[in-house]
Amino acid sequence: MGAPRHDRCIEFVRGHRCQDVLPLLPAASFDACISDPPYGIGIADWDSDVPSTDTWAEVLRVMKPGAWLVAFGARRTFHRLATRVEDAGFKIVDMGAWVYANGRPPSKLHLKPAHEPILIARAPGKPLRLDIESCRVPWRDELDRKSACRVNTLRANTTKRRAYRSSMAAYGREAFVTKDGGRWPSTIMATDDDLLGDGSHVFAVPKVRNSEAHVCSKPQALLEHLVKLFVPVGGAVLDPFAGGGGLGEVATRLGRRAVLLDGASSEAPVG
Repeated sequence: MGAPRHDRCIEFVRGHRCQDVLPLLPAASFDACISDPPYGIGIADWDSDVPSTDTWAEVLRVMKPGAWLVAFGARRTFHRLATRVEDAGFKIVDMGAWVYANGRPPSKLHLKPAHEPILIARAPGKPLRLDIESCRVPWRDELDRKSACRVNTLRANTTKRRAYRSSMAAYGREAFVTKDGGRWPSTIMATDDDLLGDGSHVFAVPKVRNSEAHVCSKPQALLEHLVKLFVPVGGAVLDPFAGGGGLGEVATRLGRRAVLLDGASSEAPVG
């Protein structure tokens, strides 16, 4: 088995554990890693545990300084994912959430599932730039845009009672100017508007996805949003747990190069 070639738009390595392929990849060669790794909740043999610290350390080795790692997780094992990623040397930056309304509780002992957490971390070094402008949430209408200008409750010229010390009165006197592209993207990505309503002001993810795809596949619109935000045009993205390969299709369509690895096995946890 040879190392994947980086001169191709997409390289999909099947039938080999990512732990065996990652050491063959050159160091510091990817601008981002976006992946949906095993959750460790036992839905199949390959899902007996979240990836080990050693695996994430290999991922870190092939990331450029400051490159982003975006990984989906399960609500009850997210802490294990975050701990192992951090122990591998990544810097934990934030947590996003894919929110949806059509989850089903497995029993009367559970609440209705309505989101999946998304770990956002990065390799040490100066952070690679996010493409905020391409991922802004469009204004619903002109009234929505004007309303944003009136969100001024912590600024010094507010008519409301100030909740801060007078020494901060000089902060925020400048007028808030909205951007033509829309609102700044947030950590919440919601399936349509059926859960948060019209006032959500978040990236809306269409519900439609291929029901015959991989059991854990994510909507392509969601993956497209993440690729635009975290991977520069012409850059390279790694998915070490590629499943059905949906990320690769999205990445190449958006002008990014992708290396996809498949064949995750139940590995003994390290760390």
